[in-house]
Amino acid sequence: MSVLLISTGFAALLYLLSGICIVTAMKKGADAKASSLLRWPVLLGLILHGYAIQGEMFQSEAVHFGFGYAVSVMFFFAVIILLIESWVHRLHGQFGIVLIAAAFGAIFPVLFPGNALPAADWTPFFRFHLLAALAAYSFMTIALVHAVLMYMQNRHLKEPGEGAGFIDSLPGLVVMERIFFRIVACGFLLLTFVLVSGAWTTKETYGVFFHFDHKMILTWISWIVFGILLLGRWLAGWRAKTALRLFWAGFVVFVIAYFGYSFILEVF
Repeated sequence: MSVLLISTGFAALLYLLSGICIVTAMKKGADAKASSLLRWPVLLGLILHGYAIQGEMFQSEAVHFGFGYAVSVMFFFAVIILLIESWVHRLHGQFGIVLIAAAFGAIFPVLFPGNALPAADWTPFFRFHLLAALAAYSFMTIALVHAVLMYMQNRHLKEPGEGAGFIDSLPGLVVMERIFFRIVACGFLLLTFVLVSGAWTTKETYGVFFHFDHKMILTWISWIVFGILLLGRWLAGWRAKTALRLFWAGFVVFVIAYFGYSFILEVF
């Protein structure tokens, strides 16, 4: 068993245990608070995860990449984003949920190893473009978790029931909406950069700025949907119900643009 595989396993275990501890603590209700010490095992998990990704993906003559590595790197960025946010604010239930998901995402390269590509094909600019794309996916994944929690909050207000402790530990719905749109806006800005940089890399590869394949078309469609969502919030003050419906649609298209297609190619 390689050192990189052991590092991945320990990172996944640290994510999982930390996430479970945070979610369990949040079940106590409105005054619930997770221990700030949980940041340290998460940070250690990040270091191990980053070490494993760098060692497995980037080798001297080849770069290993595919569906599994994309999922792993996406969750790596998501954990970084939320860990930084947790130093500014308190630990919250959303972070715990993402950590539990990241525990499984970290081991995806073991299940879906992808393909080895010549390192010469991966120019520094293309690598930066790819990392920006995965960072955009990270923000939208965080927004997805946030959207699910908003839906649960909205439903809980109408039909109080089980899980009230965890829901009560979240900020108010108005605050959650404000945070949600900020997260989507960050992802939208990164996605805009990805489309611009993608046009440039397409120019280098194919000699044209736009190569009309499924990834480009679906990514542009998702960009338009997210843009309409943010514009609707700004101009019409769209709130949870309308905003979430549009977000679900944009997110599904965004995920299919790369992850759905790559998964089908690698599995089938």
